[in-house]
Amino acid sequence: MNYQEATAYIEEIRGRLASDYSLDRVMKIAGLMGHPERKLRIVHIAGTNGKGSVGAYIANALAMSGYSVGRFASPALFDPREQIQRVLGNHFGTDTAWISEEEVAERITQIAQCVRKMEQVGGESPTAFEIETVMAFEQMVRWHTDVAVIEVGMGGSTDATNIIEKPVLTVFTKISRDHTGFLGNTLEEIASNKFGIIKAGCPVVSVRQEQPVMEMLKEICQHRGLKLRVAEPEQIRQKDYTLDKTSFRYQGYPLEIRQLGAYQPENAVIAFEALKLLAQTGFHKVNISSVQTAFRETRWMGRFELISKNPFLILDGAHNPDGAAALKKSLEIYFPAQRFCYIFGVFRDKEYQKILDEMLPLASNVYTVKAAGERGMDPEELAAVVTEKCGRYERNIPVQSCQTVAQALREIARNGHRHKTIIFGSLSFLHEVYRFFDTSRYI
Repeated sequence: MNYQEATAYIEEIRGRLASDYSLDRVMKIAGLMGHPERKLRIVHIAGTNGKGSVGAYIANALAMSGYSVGRFASPALFDPREQIQRVLGNHFGTDTAWISEEEVAERITQIAQCVRKMEQVGGESPTAFEIETVMAFEQMVRWHTDVAVIEVGMGGSTDATNIIEKPVLTVFTKISRDHTGFLGNTLEEIASNKFGIIKAGCPVVSVRQEQPVMEMLKEICQHRGLKLRVAEPEQIRQKDYTLDKTSFRYQGYPLEIRQLGAYQPENAVIAFEALKLLAQTGFHKVNISSVQTAFRETRWMGRFELISKNPFLILDGAHNPDGAAALKKSLEIYFPAQRFCYIFGVFRDKEYQKILDEMLPLASNVYTVKAAGERGMDPEELAAVVTEKCGRYERNIPVQSCQTVAQALREIARNGHRHKTIIFGSLSFLHEVYRFFDTSRYI
């Protein structure tokens, strides 16, 4: 296969639904590929929000410390290749490269042969994400990576990444309600699914969770005799937020991050605790200087990202109630006593009613748009929901539906809104925002 044929092969499979969500298919295909996941040292990350940022901090710090790092993160925002990355350090920071088109073609050609073998004996074809997961493991082996930072796609127990047998470290960001149709209706059910990635003999790092979830995690670790290290955002001191950086102290260490948002110091201290534990368990080149440099240089798109100052536009991927609460808190910290013009689009299976409950108190205007794909909620239907909710407020909050983010941005410009614009609800239209500011002027 060439690259175009390889991507067409994956996209054709992406349209199929799996008959069940188990590890059977991905385990079979990994076995036919020689189990590349067993040849890697892996940091496995799960949670509801913050996985990407935590993974970026960890990967960059390990690279700055002199390790060759592979990284698997989802979803892809601009190009399918960005899910599989190689990170190397240098004197000035880190260099990140995506898997090449040639490497994708080679890996998919191999995997397609394995899929045919499975089908010939009556086996079910793997999903696109299962193929991408095995491709990531195999490519990282071929890159001779020292360590792989692997993010769970969804949940934990039956996520394709959970064929990992013995990670060097398991990391949990904050667990909250999301994907309830797949993971369970209660926080405890969701947490139980995510804790399914915990393996015997592998230490665990977690942010302090809500009490019932924290008790569940402690019980699992105690029962299995695992070391549990808890990141404590409450210990963060001297926080200073600006639109250029956030500086703070944690456990006496001065840290600075360029990632904006009230929640980023929490993500940074989760990564900090993970890196401390890695340094104590074999990764001896990790040091405070490399960690500080890496944190300062880390950038992860679409997380309270300042896209433009004139016009003023922030993009945040908040797509669940917990993410919306964090976004609202960030807005209140950076811009106290202000209201905002929203561009909001969301997948139909998300808890958009609760997202709106969090965000509407700070709204001046709302423009609804369609999140990408079949899951994206119709903007007119979404506008009706928003309008109904806005009726609960004494002040008028105008609502307008638009088909695209670009259309919403042009409407905002035409209407001359003086408020800052915040785009949220999904990362699926991140590329639309970038394309708009690359090719258009805000007239």
